[in-house]
Amino acid sequence: MVLVSYMGVEDKKQLMVIECTSSMDLQELLTGACLAGATEAAIVAAQDIAIEDELAERCREPRCENYGLSRSCPPHVAGPVAFKKELEMYRQALFFRVDVPSEVLFSSNNRELFQLLHEIAAGIEQAAIRLGYIRAKAFAGDSCKRIFCHDQPGCQALSALKKCRNPQLARPSMSGFGINVAKLLQGVGWGSGEEKFSTHGESEKTSYVCGLVLLC
Repeated sequence: MVLVSYMGVEDKKQLMVIECTSSMDLQELLTGACLAGATEAAIVAAQDIAIEDELAERCREPRCENYGLSRSCPPHVAGPVAFKKELEMYRQALFFRVDVPSEVLFSSNNRELFQLLHEIAAGIEQAAIRLGYIRAKAFAGDSCKRIFCHDQPGCQALSALKKCRNPQLARPSMSGFGINVAKLLQGVGWGSGEEKFSTHGESEKTSYVCGLVLLC
């Protein structure tokens, strides 16, 4: 998924590998995220991303129905300990939110919503890499097996083929790494992650899903 069209990216890629804090490029990524479907997007310091072991442990106990079904979910991901070490290599990340009616989020037919979430995250990652953020790495939510391969008998990446069917779109879930999304929401001033009343009427509640892209 291409978020926006970039001019002259190749000419400045070498420079961006050395210094990847261009405010212009960050703004371009933020704008691109919103054009792709994010309600809001913000740049956060990597040190402000809270990692909690117990959040990842909830995938196992009480066991998530998607536990072990894909390469991007526990126990097939590195988990909080390894993620904390990886996070030390980064200074900043792009955090985004997609608002959605609560009845859609909590319905049994919400795959398209989570497909969008993964598409936005993957698109930001790919756009960032083109801009020179060569270590950009995206995280989304829910199981990619349920989202993209619900009609398949199993995750092909876990089979003998070791090849994901949707490598351009499927991204690992933040929950498996213990990322505290609620604290990120609070840190950027977007609330606590709880449902909120829509301005369209008190009977309409709005929730949101979030994604994260480590930049450099």
